[in-house]
Amino acid sequence: MSIMNILTSEQPKEAQMAIERNLSDKELWIGLAEVEQTSRNGVLGDVRGGFTNAIAMANGKANFRATVKRGLDDLGLRLIHLKEAETLKTRLSKHSISEDLERTADEVKSTGEVGFGTFHTFDAE
Repeated sequence: MSIMNILTSEQPKEAQMAIERNLSDKELWIGLAEVEQTSRNGVLGDVRGGFTNAIAMANGKANFRATVKRGLDDLGLRLIHLKEAETLKTRLSKHSISEDLERTADEVKSTGEVGFGTFHTFDAE
């Protein structure tokens, strides 16, 4: 099962202006999130959890983790680990990312919301 590019829909103009002011001191961060569902048959279907790339605007690693955690909480998911967290600029200096993640990053930059790539799910063994 996959869920692509989860972001909120369009923002009212006043909200968008507030987001832009708030994001001026932040930059795009990316990391690999391991998640568990808080209940079976949640947003990921009948599985225990999964992995996804998370992208958010943040002013440091701790802020990035807290922002991703809140975004996952909204989806009924619990953050287990956030691995390889770094600025998107740093990641792109070493690796390339998919076009889907590039689009997600663009949306995150304009909305201020957390973005997630495809969820790769797993079940209890």
